[in-house]
Amino acid sequence: MKRSILKFGSGMALLLAVSILQAGAANRVASISGMVRDSEGTPQAGAMVELLGADTMVLATTFTDTHGRFSLRGVDPGTYNLKAIGAAFLPALRENFKVRADTVINLTLTTLFEAAQWIPAQKRSGSDSDDDWIWTLRSSANRPLLRMLEDGPLVMVTESDSNHRPVIKARVTLSSADHIFGEGGVKNAFEITRSRSDQQQSILRANFAGGGSSAFASLAGFRKDIGPGRTLRTVLSVEDRPEIVGTPHQVGLQAMVVRSSQTMTFSPEMHAEVGNELQVIRLGQNQISNHPFAGVVWSKGGNSVSYRLATSRGLQRADEVDAANSTAPVISTSQGVVRVEHGLHQQVGFEHADDNVHIKVALYRDRLVNPVISGGGDVSADDLSEGVLLYDTASRLLRIQGPDYSAEGFVGGVKTRIFGDTWMSFSFADGMALGVGELSDKASLARNISLIRPKREQMYAAALNGKVNHTGTRWRASYRWQPADSLTEVAAFDGTMPDGHLTLYLRQPIRYGKVFPNGMEALVDVRNLLAEGYRPFVTSDGSTLYFAQTERSIQGGLSFTF
Repeated sequence: MKRSILKFGSGMALLLAVSILQAGAANRVASISGMVRDSEGTPQAGAMVELLGADTMVLATTFTDTHGRFSLRGVDPGTYNLKAIGAAFLPALRENFKVRADTVINLTLTTLFEAAQWIPAQKRSGSDSDDDWIWTLRSSANRPLLRMLEDGPLVMVTESDSNHRPVIKARVTLSSADHIFGEGGVKNAFEITRSRSDQQQSILRANFAGGGSSAFASLAGFRKDIGPGRTLRTVLSVEDRPEIVGTPHQVGLQAMVVRSSQTMTFSPEMHAEVGNELQVIRLGQNQISNHPFAGVVWSKGGNSVSYRLATSRGLQRADEVDAANSTAPVISTSQGVVRVEHGLHQQVGFEHADDNVHIKVALYRDRLVNPVISGGGDVSADDLSEGVLLYDTASRLLRIQGPDYSAEGFVGGVKTRIFGDTWMSFSFADGMALGVGELSDKASLARNISLIRPKREQMYAAALNGKVNHTGTRWRASYRWQPADSLTEVAAFDGTMPDGHLTLYLRQPIRYGKVFPNGMEALVDVRNLLAEGYRPFVTSDGSTLYFAQTERSIQGGLSFTF
């Protein structure tokens, strides 16, 4: 009898211990964090993120910071839905994911125009609810993409963690560029993006020149979430530009660029990233260069403080690894030797962002080596023989090497919503730029290059941009001013400033019944419309050349998204 009592007591103690452990596990709280991006991978600041219960009741709400990140703390383990809402986008919904500890969920906002095929919805089977299944957009794999909720708008349904079917998106572009270094003439381009949920994505991009030219450029990239708060990106690009020449022995540019980056989230407030770019360039001789970068950001609410280090203007952040038109090497030549632009940029910045206002202030210190200055004109054989310029025979543009310089300064800007999707922004920069006084006529090109000197300058810019929701038109108009004798930008590493002088951009969806296919857009990009900032001169052999902060260029074409 005593042994039975002991056994019964031991069993009760074990049952009590298990109950206590289960209760403790049930009382543990977790967190949900992640990023909100658009379909092109751009982080979306100020997007609202809602945590929904199984009955779609809103349990918690937060907003993304300036880098598109969000965090929800104190979440009980269980099964939830997560919805992201951004201006001019369809809400994105992640359904039925389980939270046991700290969970990372990324959401992608998509416009209705980017959807492809409508079909009447079929009722769900089994225990699924019929009430919220009115119309559904499905992919070719018959996976639900778009749903209209009974009490809300259309939502883009993202894949659950257990569903790994790929989503493929393709884009074809036909465009013509005038006065863009290395990109003159007609181009045929395509891009294919393959996504497997939000944790993995691959991209293939290529463009080929028309008109019988053999110029081409291609890029292959891969992005994968390799752990909670850790994302790896890798890109390989190859290009061949036979129209670029230097001396008579430097004809045709070939380049291979390998880029990689890793982002790390240590906590909901702390985010860091590191990366590197390896360039292999051939133009008469081989050049190999290496450009690392790093950054750390602390953010809370709508405020963030950051420190960044970069060695190339074309790659300063992880989300720029696969950016279009940024992988082409920035090079010049001096004494017949190819020079790669590089440097050291360090910046401490503060940003504030909410639904209606974005504010940025930063202090920086730069060291720029082999800075590139742009220009153009009728380059002669004598000019080429001096070995001081690269020339694009298709666009008739040139690049030269300016003197190295160091700079300290600051940049600032404010962007505010005027109404709807229309924004106005003002920017300011103080620092060093390369400039020149009076250029000498009837002098050698090398003589005029020797007159270029760094000097302290200021730069101001204003911009308006927005979207017309009724027509889907995206537009931007901007003007950037700095002294006429300056040949390069102030704060050279700051990529947030608009292009020089008056610039216009228009992206217009084309819809006309069944005459044009879905996903067709017209693109127009005009830079330096009034051709300001040109510094012309005549060389000793009588050829007319010029230097310019920004060349006037026009690029237009058609884009088809499938």
